[in-house]
Amino acid sequence: MKKDDYINGMDWGENEVNLSSLENYRIYQYNLIKKHVKGRVLEVGTGDKGFTKQLVVHNPTIDLTSIEPSDTFFQKYAADNKFPEGVSFQNEDLFNCSSDSIGMFDTIIFIHVLEHIENDADALVKAKELLSPGGKILIEVPALPFLFSQHDTSLGHFRRYTKSSLRKAFTPSGLTKIKMWYQDPIGVFGSFVFFKVLKKKLDSPEGTSLVKNEGNIYDKLIIPFEGFIEKFITFPFGLSLTVILEKD
Repeated sequence: MKKDDYINGMDWGENEVNLSSLENYRIYQYNLIKKHVKGRVLEVGTGDKGFTKQLVVHNPTIDLTSIEPSDTFFQKYAADNKFPEGVSFQNEDLFNCSSDSIGMFDTIIFIHVLEHIENDADALVKAKELLSPGGKILIEVPALPFLFSQHDTSLGHFRRYTKSSLRKAFTPSGLTKIKMWYQDPIGVFGSFVFFKVLKKKLDSPEGTSLVKNEGNIYDKLIIPFEGFIEKFITFPFGLSLTVILEKD
């Protein structure tokens, strides 16, 4: 089997942790950007199709193309194909796409994907080429570089972001920032304790237990609470960072 250059440390084998089980977190992620999802949509980074399902559940007639550059991931989740007719999946790299090959889009989504791309600024320049005038790019990334740990390495991350570093990534594209904010402040403390202090590893039996137990509590109790509070309060820090960009 040829080497999958896109897997970037995420081929855990038998110890893989099922992160897609965090259903409330997926809903929370969708709610962050839902009012900006319009028209023809491109999802960059299909992964396990967890976020794709949120897009479809809330937009049953969505016109959605989802691209995944990793042969490993694309084949692994290929059998999960219960999606409406307007949803298509392609084993394709963003950098190889063009308006002739894939078309133009009104919304382009990067949900915890940009941190997996070494040349993040180039990726956003490329995405802009596929964006219709007035279209939006919706991005969520892991935040706060001081939290970078084995957890990030196991997930194939090149970096975690601050508002400044994310701005540096999208500035070369010439896209206009509509809004940028942090979310999930409670998650910062959990991440610091489990991954920086205790040095837990996701790609281990210990990591599996962490997701099933503490992760389940986080998903069922903390995330719904934060989702409610963040309707009224924007925090100055958080485990993740979201930005809404527009093509003038």
